[in-house]
Amino acid sequence: MGINTIEKWSLGYFLLKSSVSYWHNWVFYKKVVLHQTHHIPKGGHVIFTPIHQNALMDAMALVCNLKSQPVFLARSDIFKKPFMARILYGLKILPVYRIRDGFDTLKKNDAIFDKTIDVIKNKRGLVVLPEGNHDGHRRLRDLKKGFARIAFQTEEANHYELDMKIVPVGLDYSSYESSRSTLLVNFGAPLPVSTYYDAYKESPVKAINQIKDDLSNRLKSLMVHIENTEFYEFFNELRDIGKYIMQEKLGHKNVQQPLKLAADRELIRILDHHEKTHHEDVKKMQSRYRIVKKYLRKFRLSYDVLHHKGGSPISGILTSLALFLTSPVFIYGLINNILPYRLSVSMGDKMKDPAFRSSIKFLISFLLFPIFNVLQALIIKIFFPWSVTGIYFISVPLTGIASYYWLQVFKITWMNCTYRLLKTRAHPRFLEMVTSYDELTSWVRNLAFKNI
Repeated sequence: MGINTIEKWSLGYFLLKSSVSYWHNWVFYKKVVLHQTHHIPKGGHVIFTPIHQNALMDAMALVCNLKSQPVFLARSDIFKKPFMARILYGLKILPVYRIRDGFDTLKKNDAIFDKTIDVIKNKRGLVVLPEGNHDGHRRLRDLKKGFARIAFQTEEANHYELDMKIVPVGLDYSSYESSRSTLLVNFGAPLPVSTYYDAYKESPVKAINQIKDDLSNRLKSLMVHIENTEFYEFFNELRDIGKYIMQEKLGHKNVQQPLKLAADRELIRILDHHEKTHHEDVKKMQSRYRIVKKYLRKFRLSYDVLHHKGGSPISGILTSLALFLTSPVFIYGLINNILPYRLSVSMGDKMKDPAFRSSIKFLISFLLFPIFNVLQALIIKIFFPWSVTGIYFISVPLTGIASYYWLQVFKITWMNCTYRLLKTRAHPRFLEMVTSYDELTSWVRNLAFKNI
């Protein structure tokens, strides 16, 4: 499949997408939550416009969760080598040429525009990242005009008969860089391009700016938008520190997505309101947060451990016993999966741009785990019959997942034990951290339950 047939349904792409989607939704991420999918137009002419905070993973969030075979727009510099260009066309990605790529290259956008018309008319769905480039912050940046120009010019070329929709998509990652995190894909109400026809016919510039502003507002309602740059890190961390307080305030049954997003958005609204009238108070509490963060890292604890105050000693003993009894499963899974795991993590962590780390981890793990699984099974076959080899082949990924969860439980148990030990010894830095944490949570509670 090349650029000339990129809008056509492809069996090869379907098979690749199925395997990648399985890895993305069930292995790499612990949980992928699709919210408000009723907003996805069925069989219509659609441009999807997701926010762009996490490099390739933003695109993968849609590839792996849309039933169609959408086509993406990406910067042209990754298409320079013919071999790479063929691969990207096969992955249903089209280049967009910018002035920085050379003024003469802008002429090539005419051919790309013709292909976007084919994609939209064939109802495959076009995905445009309206911020233009990625940025690893929970904040929507100014939108580029590309998505609007494509929408209006496609409608104009089809006599305004397509009834095209622009679907805003919010994304929320519990962690940008780590595997086995949670991803929320939040579809918003579509913007009908027909609403802007009259304005576009009168003034294209005015219509483009209007739809751009409207999309920006829709996207902000689907995500955590922390506009305050001075207190960005502080406000962002308070989402985890205050999640149980916000759960109580809003009457939510849990702190999972999509309820977590609603709680985060409400907390940020409260913090923004308070900061505008009590700037010095926020700075004071920021200093408390820095104390908590500093010693949290020193003692290798977590906010949840502080919230639960180390948990129940009896529960800790019982959990430790269960961990001891199941440790052979952990060791077996660890030995058989450690190489592909460490390689994918180390290669991802080497990326200078943090936003690319999870993308590299995803791609490398998708390739290496199956390869190692097959190679290890072939080695086992040299010494054992097919029946044993088959059992081994199946057991490796299953015990790998079990080992991951075993390790998470072990870490929590270890942190709870560390908390109780530090408390018993009355470690001065530990006590300072706990006091600051209590002040911080009391402050968040007071703000949350005030009538503002």
